[in-house]
Amino acid sequence: MKSSPIQIVVIHDDISELDPLIVELEIKYGKDNVKLIRKSQEGVDYVLNNLSKKMIVILDLNFKANEPTGVEVFEDIRKKTSLVYIIIWTASDLNNIHSEDLIKFINNDALAFEYSTADYTRMLELVEKAANQLDIRIDTILEEWICKQKQEEREKAFILMKGGKILSLNDILESIRQRTHDGVKMEKNILKLAVDLLARQKRELND
Repeated sequence: MKSSPIQIVVIHDDISELDPLIVELEIKYGKDNVKLIRKSQEGVDYVLNNLSKKMIVILDLNFKANEPTGVEVFEDIRKKTSLVYIIIWTASDLNNIHSEDLIKFINNDALAFEYSTADYTRMLELVEKAANQLDIRIDTILEEWICKQKQEEREKAFILMKGGKILSLNDILESIRQRTHDGVKMEKNILKLAVDLLARQKRELND
């Protein structure tokens, strides 16, 4: 299965399309795959309406009045999925971020933190690392495959779990996004199958 392109979504109200980071991201990942959103609510809406895409979110913490904070954006995304890679990019010093918010980031997979005052090449390195991880994670590969199936196929009964529970592809998709017991179990079973194939010396796998 050919891997779909990774989309980089930058939710930040204090940079422009001419910012060196945006320009370099567009050069590396393609202009169509880099999206700058300056209003945090629009950023949340875009991410949640495009969960079928492999996505890295670069998120600021501070937004103008009457807009959700970066912490609220982070929480809204994590309520729906654990698979979107989120990098916190802010001018705020760690010492000035509430300890409760730091705990939320740590416990809910804020997968990197960088200061916006730092050299932008450091952010490019974090994005490249995130992109590489997304390409090899079992959960994101499974999500990508499910999202490519027709909706009517995704609604049909697909697998019978131990205990008699029947899951559709949509059920599986929700399970892996929410990191439920069923979702984690399916990922482990896929890994076991891969190891079993290698153990049987099946050296050619279909792409």
